[in-house]
Amino acid sequence: MWIFWVIALLLVVAAIGAIFAGGIFTIIAVPLGLVLAALFVMNYIRRGDEAPQVVDKVEPTGTPRSSTSGAETANERVGQS
Repeated sequence: MWIFWVIALLLVVAAIGAIFAGGIFTIIAVPLGLVLAALFVMNYIRRGDEAPQVVDKVEPTGTPRSSTSGAETANERVGQS
């Protein structure tokens, strides 16, 4: 019967240790996570000038014109009719 009490005592000690370890982890991890999240957001906002921008530049496409009567396709020009 004494082995039961030893095991029960060890389980209680382990549970109390886990509660304290979880509390210490929470005390350290939550503020650290908040600081890291704030740094991530600040970095994202700071590099806004490097983010993709909408460009209004019009690329030259040549002069539009109607095709002539003898126009052929590119495939016909290389013999793939």
